[in-house]
Amino acid sequence: MFGRQKEMMVYVILGFLEAGKTKLIKDVLQDELFDDNMKSLIIACEDGEEEYEEDFLQKTGAVCEFIEEEDAFNGKVFKKLLKKHRPDRLFIEYNGMWQTKHIPEMYDELEEILFDREVIFQTIDVMNDETFSLYMKNMPSMMVEHFRVSEMIIDNRCTVENTSKSAVRGSVKAVNPRAQIVYESQDEAFYEMKEEMPFDMNADIIEIKPDDFGLWYIDMLDFPENYEGKTLRLVGMIQKPPGLDPGYAVFGRYAMTCCADDVQYMGFLCKADDWSSYKNKDYVEITARFEYKFMQEYGEPGPVFYAEDVKSGEKPAEELVYFN
Repeated sequence: MFGRQKEMMVYVILGFLEAGKTKLIKDVLQDELFDDNMKSLIIACEDGEEEYEEDFLQKTGAVCEFIEEEDAFNGKVFKKLLKKHRPDRLFIEYNGMWQTKHIPEMYDELEEILFDREVIFQTIDVMNDETFSLYMKNMPSMMVEHFRVSEMIIDNRCTVENTSKSAVRGSVKAVNPRAQIVYESQDEAFYEMKEEMPFDMNADIIEIKPDDFGLWYIDMLDFPENYEGKTLRLVGMIQKPPGLDPGYAVFGRYAMTCCADDVQYMGFLCKADDWSSYKNKDYVEITARFEYKFMQEYGEPGPVFYAEDVKSGEKPAEELVYFN
């Protein structure tokens, strides 16, 4: 209806002011892969320090329209702009202070507006690493909502001195395990910096301290092959839901991903000779062999512990797990 091709790529770039959203869009449009004589429509939802200069737009075959009010971010306005410009692809520079619920709503509306074309969406969250810790402390729920709706998180302005990959990865993966994280830095040494875990991966028994449970959990989900066949010792809570095969319980911890209203139990199967000495929600210390395998209870491959030793565990001083 509004274009010449069968597909329409829609890129949603979100993040807070001065995170680098405009720069990312400009870099993409100038990339040789986009030198294809296709017309791009940029819909900018805030006016940042960097601008889309007229000569840049002409050179890259792009046009820019502004939506300054959150109420105007709707299908009626988008339909008007798409009809006006008839673009081949769409970039949405989203206002980081607006509610993220509008993004999936807009996806649905665009699929109706562009009913005769396949609409392919990608949502990218751009972060300024210099303000990451500050925003996670003061606006955690907004940061988490950005992570939830994004397929990719770009953490820019990273430095060897100040960037904690573990903190970034923990915060993102706790709410969106499938999100891809990309780090950008002007410091070449940053890319050579290894992400060190606070436990010895080469030990005969890998000791996971209670405060490190969250970092271990995220690392285990990202790189289960690093733990395959190894023996770990850690403290957690057991739960005994009905329907599990004999010898199995669920071992894990309660975790807070952003605020007190967002607490969830994260657990996985653990097999032992006998759980009868322990009640539901007891804390135990297990020494167990790790396997990552398909289990019917998961419906997909997942972590399973085979306990070699189980004993009563001391409740951690901080019961909730944090990921950063």
